[in-house]
Amino acid sequence: MKSQAMQFFVVTVAIAISSIFVNNAFSQEKNFIGTKKIFQDGKVAIETFPEKNNGAIENLDEHFYGMNNANGDKYVLGGNVLWSTQDAVAIANVVAINSTGSSALTGWGLNNQRVTLYSDVNSNPIWDFTTGQIDPFIDISADGSKIAATAGTQFYLLNPVNGNIDFQFDLPDSLYASAVALSRDGSMAVVLAQAGGSSTTYRAYAFDISGSPTIEWTFDVQGSEILNWAGVNFSADGSNVAITGRNHLYIFNSSDGTLIWDHFVDNTESAPAISGDGKVVVTADNSGFVQTWHFDSLTNEYFKLWQYRIPVGAFTNWASSVGISADGKTIVAGSLIFYSAGYDGTVMCFDTYGDGMPKWVFANAGDLVDDIKLSDDGKVAAAVTWGDLAHTRPDLLVFDTQTGQVTFNVVSPGSFFTCDINPEGTRVFAGGKAVHAREFGNGGRIYLCEIDLGGGTVNGVANLTNTGDDSGILVKVLGTSRTATTNLSGSYTIQNVPAGTYTVQAEKPGYNFGTVTNVVVTDGGITSGVNMAMAPFTAQPPTLSASTNLMGMIMLNWTLLFTNPVRQKEIALMVGDEVGQIDVSQTATRTISEKENLNGSNSNYSDFILADSIAIYRSLVAGGPYQKIASVAATETSYNDMDVFALRNYYYVVNIFNETGQSIYSNESLGSVSDSLLTFSLDVPEASIPTIDGVLSAGEWDDAFKLDISDIFGYGGGVPRAQGSAFLYLKFDDTNDMLYIAGEDFLNPTLDDNEGFGLYFDDNNNNVFDGQIPFIQEGNFWAYWHPTGANLRFRPINGGAIGQVDTLFNAEVDFSASAGHLQGEFAIPMGFKEGYQLQIFGPDKIAGLGAFLIARQAGSPIYSGWWPQTMNTVFNPQYFGDVGIDVSLQAPPQPPSNISVTRQGEDLLITWEDPTLGINNDPLQVAPTINIYKNGEFLASVQTGVETYLDNEVFCVAWYEYQFEAYFIDGSDTLTGPMTSPFGAYACQEPVLVPISYDDGEWDGFYVP
Repeated sequence: MKSQAMQFFVVTVAIAISSIFVNNAFSQEKNFIGTKKIFQDGKVAIETFPEKNNGAIENLDEHFYGMNNANGDKYVLGGNVLWSTQDAVAIANVVAINSTGSSALTGWGLNNQRVTLYSDVNSNPIWDFTTGQIDPFIDISADGSKIAATAGTQFYLLNPVNGNIDFQFDLPDSLYASAVALSRDGSMAVVLAQAGGSSTTYRAYAFDISGSPTIEWTFDVQGSEILNWAGVNFSADGSNVAITGRNHLYIFNSSDGTLIWDHFVDNTESAPAISGDGKVVVTADNSGFVQTWHFDSLTNEYFKLWQYRIPVGAFTNWASSVGISADGKTIVAGSLIFYSAGYDGTVMCFDTYGDGMPKWVFANAGDLVDDIKLSDDGKVAAAVTWGDLAHTRPDLLVFDTQTGQVTFNVVSPGSFFTCDINPEGTRVFAGGKAVHAREFGNGGRIYLCEIDLGGGTVNGVANLTNTGDDSGILVKVLGTSRTATTNLSGSYTIQNVPAGTYTVQAEKPGYNFGTVTNVVVTDGGITSGVNMAMAPFTAQPPTLSASTNLMGMIMLNWTLLFTNPVRQKEIALMVGDEVGQIDVSQTATRTISEKENLNGSNSNYSDFILADSIAIYRSLVAGGPYQKIASVAATETSYNDMDVFALRNYYYVVNIFNETGQSIYSNESLGSVSDSLLTFSLDVPEASIPTIDGVLSAGEWDDAFKLDISDIFGYGGGVPRAQGSAFLYLKFDDTNDMLYIAGEDFLNPTLDDNEGFGLYFDDNNNNVFDGQIPFIQEGNFWAYWHPTGANLRFRPINGGAIGQVDTLFNAEVDFSASAGHLQGEFAIPMGFKEGYQLQIFGPDKIAGLGAFLIARQAGSPIYSGWWPQTMNTVFNPQYFGDVGIDVSLQAPPQPPSNISVTRQGEDLLITWEDPTLGINNDPLQVAPTINIYKNGEFLASVQTGVETYLDNEVFCVAWYEYQFEAYFIDGSDTLTGPMTSPFGAYACQEPVLVPISYDDGEWDGFYVP
């Protein structure tokens, strides 16, 4: 079973693009899906090759949450261009800046290739370092003291003062350098080396550059696993480094190269994003997914925190770029949207520990969003795009991530490919091409921008009165989004507070609030001494429990905080424990309760006045961080969380609070939704033969396996469907070797052209589409309804290539809507006689399957069924479910084994072992005949059981090779198995070999008149 490992909720579509040239990629519907550079006469244009969408064309507006949301104050106020410059022929492929934004580094490519360092004063270069005819990759350390560059087979450390080479490493000729990354402190560098020439080995080099540079570790990988390198990034603390190949993600301990964790990726062209402590890693891929992975300290592995799918259109849209803040709390991703004619892009912002849905989406970016960078606190995000062809939309966008507002932008006459931002978010550096990426041209532009965060600064100390550790206190300027967290001594600094008069409040679970009013802030000013003391909040939280087996919800329960005194007296009067009148005007308000307790001896009084409300918090990670999802009255003892999904763990805590303060968190309780209706592995029963007429008659499919394939996570089309929306029914007949399938789409009331089923089979269940034509062939079936009649088609898929679509004539397939919704029935032939037949392999007899059921709206397909529901794409069998079919099939025999050729006098003796299994690994039902071939020509046929052949028609000292195949006849069919490799020997004796020398050891002279 494969699909459970890919658990997660998705609802939109993404993109991924880089500016590197790649010859091939993991294919979905084309041999290449990705970005290519096309060169012509010293000019370049970029083409994007999408996957045609067989699913729904979504209304993207439904996903533009928080678009231009003006709620809350803006953290980013604006900005200005410090300077810009243009190169007439070179393109700015890569840019980087140091932590202050005073050193701006550019890697110029295409023409006049070089590395150039600029200051923030003007656009005059400090120095240039030429790289010949090779486009360089570059990076700079936070303090600007280390500058790294790669070009071809060289890795350089350049002197920041004059650009001279401080260190040079020459790669082997079988490798050429691509991306390079420096740790923020400048102590380490990682260089990615692509395989060159006939080599298939790719390598990552890690250099210790804190002193005399040395290779600290290397990592080699085959091109079959990654296809090519995509990018590399260090965590801000330098502990981890994340690397993506097009089809794989790796996370290393940067100091010793220990591989912490790795996982496959669906065709990415984007570097991974990694948080400052390395605990969160995010990828964006051309299958349209943004995937967020979180480190689990118990398993020492990463698990999928959430994933998000960008809504599909005429083609599968891409997740093209992604960035994460160093504090790990904010993620911003970009996309490329493919329309039937034209392109667009979006920028999306996520709370890392939220529910995986964007808190806002910026639409109409014009084209591919190529690069994204965030400030350390995640408040400022810079994104660059290719822009629209008319150059009416910005190519550089600077966002206030709290509101989603674009606070600064640059519209250029070209396209931007690259950007960088300093940790504080006050400087942004961007560059690209002087004309649009999709148009042939050259020349490039770079822009160094200053971002205005505005406001003033508030600082002070928050003191917890019962402990010497004053860290972790959240200090807020009420009425704004400005916050800070205290250090061990309780000190805090809140920057960029808009001018005004505020109340500053400090809070921490288990303590009363600390509050200072009338705090005056001025632009550019510093307001100091805003100090607070926080006493313990004595009331204790209730004990919490969470359900793990309910459908579509998680129920939280906790103990009653206190006894309601009014209700207690009412019960006493009802049962006769007290005698008196019931005051029906009394209610369980705080005022009346206080009076009641003042006149009595209720020991719960102090808890009662400390418990106005109960706050409920949730996290996707054990131990938090927690996000507040709701608050309820203190008299409540339960809460139902409906915003949850199956195959996901949720971690809950609660605490009590009022206007005075808040309690500590309760115990953490794990909650989950029942996944009993989700099936990832099934055994198809052998059962009765149905009548294929498109109508699921009463009882006809009762003996089949009924499978709910409703697209409950929205992985198919981006829109979740309710459970029970779509079903498949499966059974087989061993006599006729037929797999019978029926389906129902309760969301589709009518029949429209090209509606129906798609079934993608990994016949041998090895997690890849492969084949050994003509013996093994995998691919997909389409069973669709048409006004002219239903049909069944087969398309072979082998690795990244697809084959010719064949229509199966006389296939059993039919549809109807007589029941008020779409119903369909069809039969898939199983066997090894025709390439389109479904092949089932022993001994397990389990095939991998990915399936969908689609409706149409105005010709556009809409997914109702998608199985497994956790499948990201039907073109990667690693996502497929397991389908067991215990059918007995006649398959061609395996070839003879243990072949040997030995000399016997002047003859050659050939021996072998007869095959007993078919190529499906099942025992042969018919004894095969063995064909022997000599030097490529037929020699003899031998019956089973002989296992020896003496060839006496040979010449001494001549070389002879023998190959074998086995076959048997089944009725009118001859089933012939694969040919063996050749086995050979010299007859009579080995030849005597005489060395031949073609060099007499003397110099040769050639004279040209």
